[in-house]
Amino acid sequence: MVREADVLSERGTLVRGTGARLSEMVASALGRRILLGAYQPGQTLPTEPQIQREFGVSRTAVREAIRLLSAKGLTVSRPKVGTRIRPAAEWNMLDSEVLRWQMEEKPNEAFVNALFEMREIIEPAAAARAAERATAAEIDRLAMALEGIRSEPRGSAAQIASDVAFHMTLLEAARNPMLRSVGALIESALEISFSLGWRTVMGDDAILQHDAVLEAVRDRRPEDAFLAMRRLLRNSKGNVLDAIWVTRGEGH
Repeated sequence: MVREADVLSERGTLVRGTGARLSEMVASALGRRILLGAYQPGQTLPTEPQIQREFGVSRTAVREAIRLLSAKGLTVSRPKVGTRIRPAAEWNMLDSEVLRWQMEEKPNEAFVNALFEMREIIEPAAAARAAERATAAEIDRLAMALEGIRSEPRGSAAQIASDVAFHMTLLEAARNPMLRSVGALIESALEISFSLGWRTVMGDDAILQHDAVLEAVRDRRPEDAFLAMRRLLRNSKGNVLDAIWVTRGEGH
């Protein structure tokens, strides 16, 4: 049984935990450093004893943390070589924790562009399929989510949850299990990007664009649903990039 220990988090505060929780915290700290470039592809991570000393955890917790990083494609371990950072092209960028680490560490423009490019490939087509296939119950859920986006306090957890629900319901209404699975993979990144946008720069135009998507789906107009979702995503991308610049400015 792993004893409880004080662990220094990546953000510099002491936290406490046991067992799996400790290994997850160590994996999170090391994973963020990899994504931020503190450890470059091809470089070797610090040794197990060094990581143990830094975080005040057991050897078992360190090994489990390394296993978690390897499962995400970030590292590879070899006997007598150590744990090396894998090439960025091999990282599992759709892993929910990798996405969250990216979004929480003030992502760069390249990451935001890649995320929204993927969404623009998927979500307008999903909206068109939803316009053809959505059930009455799913349309009602979209309407409820839109009401939450409109009425909940700007930037609140409730408003952000409503925005996530809107997009997840739309993917589900497309009646393609692959699309719903993709939504589940990127849900954490959506939540954080919505949080960033709604709390800084997003305004009433975003609500109107969600409404246009809903109306097109409700009226069974696939082409209009496609175009409305594409406009929404392009506007949202600009808002998220603006929010990143705003938060950077506040940090100076």
